[in-house]
Amino acid sequence: MNPTELFLANFKTSLADGSFRRLTLGKFRGELEGVEHIYIRAITLKNGARLSFVRRYSDRDLTQNFLIPEGITLVRDWLGTSSLAATLFTVHQRQQLLFSRRGKPRLSASHADPVEFQPHHNREKPRLLQDETFLRHLGVLDPSGNPKAGMRDKYRQIHHFIELLAPALRSLPTAQELRVVDMGSGKGYLTFATYAFLQQEGYHAEVAGVEMRRELVDLCNRVAARCEFGRLRFEIGKISDVSLNGVDVVIALHACDTATDDAIFRGLAAKAQLIFLAPCCHKELRPQLKPPDQIIPLFRHGIQVDRMAETITDALRCMYLEASGYSASIQEFIAMEHTKKNLLISASRNPVAVDQNRLFRKAADFQALFRITHKRLADLLSEDRKV
Repeated sequence: MNPTELFLANFKTSLADGSFRRLTLGKFRGELEGVEHIYIRAITLKNGARLSFVRRYSDRDLTQNFLIPEGITLVRDWLGTSSLAATLFTVHQRQQLLFSRRGKPRLSASHADPVEFQPHHNREKPRLLQDETFLRHLGVLDPSGNPKAGMRDKYRQIHHFIELLAPALRSLPTAQELRVVDMGSGKGYLTFATYAFLQQEGYHAEVAGVEMRRELVDLCNRVAARCEFGRLRFEIGKISDVSLNGVDVVIALHACDTATDDAIFRGLAAKAQLIFLAPCCHKELRPQLKPPDQIIPLFRHGIQVDRMAETITDALRCMYLEASGYSASIQEFIAMEHTKKNLLISASRNPVAVDQNRLFRKAADFQALFRITHKRLADLLSEDRKV
């Protein structure tokens, strides 16, 4: 068996026995001329195992996922023709295949560097996002793929957000074309992450980020083009102006005060399958709250009133979502705007009809318990139910 055949055999064996870590290719010519590096990793998508190829150019990265046999064939075709250097990293070994100018292969092997494989309890938690190229272009990661100074928390926050969204997004059929709108997308970190995750999972998704600041819209559109994210776009607009016709997923993070209620109402009116919200600035209910005598001690001090206003506001939002035919939950969410703790409201459309009249009465009774006369979401839904 010649060195190239042995290298390919070891590559296939490592994929089969689970010892494969990654494979890198270099020294390109011919059809791969202009490529700086190719990184190959094994990933698991919703529709099965794949080999993820990242071609790194000087100005962009191109990611493609292949079935395992297709990926192996591609590597075989390139070795000795388009690529004259390859390194296979496994749990136990580091194998390097080099070709001379005359095309003669030479294979060498050494023990795996201890950092290549660490015991389970020392390894970092696996990330759901397999390709983080966009994070380099957005300034979160450096060229080596490590978080830049001051960006480590933001990097964790982005991945935490995807961890929270993933179960709900994965419940949607991959055959379905998805339309996602992020209302108030800011610098686009989470909009890009959502698009990258859906693409990775095999969804045919169109994602739009809506933001009022032109400079951020222009920046995000440039990065989307650089990443070759053809179905991701950013546009200037407000929550009230966004077209939600045919939308499947609505995202609204850090919409101030009643803007969160406007986002919920618009998502409900569009019959979105999923709605994700991170409320802030709970101002509407605070001056209205008049608690029952039995629980006045919970409202004795200003900070208590602030916290109870937040709790009651979001509890009512969940109740009105449920009355509108959705399942709703609240989870802890690490916010993006330098807030240590926040909440994420997740809502998914119920496949089974509910007794809406009973649930609306229940929400109204809870609202009346605190003698709340005006709640933006309740008022919007009440007017809509009269039509």
